[in-house]
Amino acid sequence: MSNLFPTSRNFFFPQFFDQAFDSFFTPMNQPSVDIEEKDHSYEVTMDLPGMNKEDINVTYNNNLLTVEANQDQETEKKDDKANYIRRERVSRSFKRQFVIDNVQFEGIECKYENGVLNIVLPKSDQQLVENNHRIEIQ
Repeated sequence: MSNLFPTSRNFFFPQFFDQAFDSFFTPMNQPSVDIEEKDHSYEVTMDLPGMNKEDINVTYNNNLLTVEANQDQETEKKDDKANYIRRERVSRSFKRQFVIDNVQFEGIECKYENGVLNIVLPKSDQQLVENNHRIEIQ
């Protein structure tokens, strides 16, 4: 942020402002993802702690893997002695998309266990893919 207003001394925009604005514009709500290519498949591992299996939606269409989730939580605590009431609502949602080519749709496996989503995308036979996409010129 300080580079927007160059000064000889960084008096008006200390370093903590830079860090605050930088972290404000980064995707903080995005879960971490690992995508590993193996000999016969792609393996996607995504950390989704605290999510319920029912809140997660996974699709694969036109070489695009989409993982999205939406979760709403509501808590309420009351204390009769101090006449104190607290009610909190939290909503979390995200959508991640990845282009992954050469996938055999019929064999896709997806499992959610202990806060970790594992997706196995088997590769199509490359020779079969090349033959299917080749158009003969007449």
